[in-house]
Amino acid sequence: MAAGRSLTTDQVDAAIDLVIEAAKDRGQTVSYTRVFEAGGLPAPQMLHQGAESHLVTEFMKAFHDRCIERDLPPLDALVVHVAGPREGKPGGGYFKVNGHDDAFHDRTPPERMIAAYGFWERQVAQCKRWGIDARRAR
Repeated sequence: MAAGRSLTTDQVDAAIDLVIEAAKDRGQTVSYTRVFEAGGLPAPQMLHQGAESHLVTEFMKAFHDRCIERDLPPLDALVVHVAGPREGKPGGGYFKVNGHDDAFHDRTPPERMIAAYGFWERQVAQCKRWGIDARRAR
C-alpha cells in the first residue's frame, strides 16, 4: 500500500452500505467511483494515474471479504464501470477475486468466458433477490 494510505474497516463498510441501498433498489449497479467515494478514497482512475493501482485491487478485495464477514450477498457483483468498453460490467479484479478468468478480456478462452459471465450473472441475481427480501423486511 502507498505510504500514508491504509484501508480501514469503516471505509469498507461505508462503501458496502452504499451498495446495500442500491441492492435494495431493484439490484441497481453502482459505479466504482461512487463506491470509492463512499469509502473516502479517490476515484479508481485517479488511483491508477497516481501509481496506486494496487489500492484499487486491495479495496475491492477487502469489500468482497467484508461482505462475507457481514453475511451479505456478493455485493461486489453490483460494482461496475460507467464508461468505456466495460460500461455496465465489473473490472477484471472482480473475476480474479472469485477464482474466474475475466469474462470480458479478449484473451479469455470462450468456454471460460461463458463460465465467468454466468457466474457474474448468478451473483447479480443473488444480490437482487437479497435486495427484494431486505426491502420487504423494512
